[in-house]
Amino acid sequence: MELAILFNYFQLCCEDYNWWWRSFCIGGSCSIYTFLYSCYYFKNLQVNTFATYVLYFGYTTLTTMAMFLMTGSISSLACLWFNISIFGSIKVD
Repeated sequence: MELAILFNYFQLCCEDYNWWWRSFCIGGSCSIYTFLYSCYYFKNLQVNTFATYVLYFGYTTLTTMAMFLMTGSISSLACLWFNISIFGSIKVD
């Protein structure tokens, strides 16, 4: 979340105001690490049936997609709050 806010700030400093999808993807990127680690963990398991592959990667994919949506939504809301607080403090005379 802090990383998404930091990148949002840098993007606003460069006068690029399309921050929505970038904040969502930066927040959700931790699920990519989780999926890659689960693939590494699966390599250490001893499996011998096709059903095991389907179940493991099916549930892993669903879990990491849900994690991507949750963390992406949280980081987008955090960036929205950050932008509201920054632009709310500007005094226009």
